[in-house]
Amino acid sequence: MSLLEGLALFLLLLSGVLVVTLRNAIHAALALILNFLVLAGVYVALDARFLGFIQIIVYAGAIVVLFLFVIMLLFAAQGEIGFDPLVRSKPLAALLALGVAGILAAGLWGLDLAFTQDLKGGLPQALGPLLYGDWLFVLLAVGFLLMAATVVAVALVEPGKASRAKEAEKREEVAR
Repeated sequence: MSLLEGLALFLLLLSGVLVVTLRNAIHAALALILNFLVLAGVYVALDARFLGFIQIIVYAGAIVVLFLFVIMLLFAAQGEIGFDPLVRSKPLAALLALGVAGILAAGLWGLDLAFTQDLKGGLPQALGPLLYGDWLFVLLAVGFLLMAATVVAVALVEPGKASRAKEAEKREEVAR
């Protein structure tokens, strides 16, 4: 293993651990950006330039911006309402996460993995039939997961929710 490979491995592992262990969601998202950028560098070093650029554009650009947007929406909702809006949603979220994991596992069952095929350096002509053929079910499941996360985040901070929550809190205090 060369020095650059070792450095890339260390940065990938470090940024992955930081994503999971950092308590501040913004810092975790920044560590995720670092992870995506290092992974894009690994793709470029493997002569898969197209995958490297897509990694930067799609993941480090669009997906992380979406994550930061959702994080800001949730923090705004928590600040206006005064309590964590996700407390009662955790069991349902765990059940849905298991369902999505099952769908992804079903989609991956019996597929030829990408590293067993000749991808011709990550050219679109080699990736297109793979993504929209064998991997279509998995690609659609991941897209659904991202869309569902966005819809849930927007639903949590719908207009008027803060005032309804404050009114319900006042009614509870009066009832006591």
